[in-house]
Amino acid sequence: MAASELGIGIFDSGVGGLTVVQQLMAALPHEHLVYLGDTARTPYGTKSAAVVTRYTLENAQFLLDQGVKLLVVACNTMSAVALEALRRSTDVPVVGVIEPGARAAVAATRNRKV
Repeated sequence: MAASELGIGIFDSGVGGLTVVQQLMAALPHEHLVYLGDTARTPYGTKSAAVVTRYTLENAQFLLDQGVKLLVVACNTMSAVALEALRRSTDVPVVGVIEPGARAAVAATRNRKV
């Protein structure tokens, strides 16, 4: 399958990542999106770092098996705990939600006096 035909995989520990899907649909209307919400094992915030990392890698592998060209980790806990492990374990680009959110917050508050 050509890279242009592959989808973008988005995953979260629940359904909160659907807001990310909504934004991606608006920004990239011609992309095929594949969403995984791990509602069976939510919440992730109460789990150990090892468990969060294992769940993250399992979720990512599921999406990779579906044929995706990019992974979007739409869960703050997974992004904070397991993003680097995921990046090391796959050849596809991986995007988390913390870095873009932090950049947006900085841009929105730049040059404002507190």
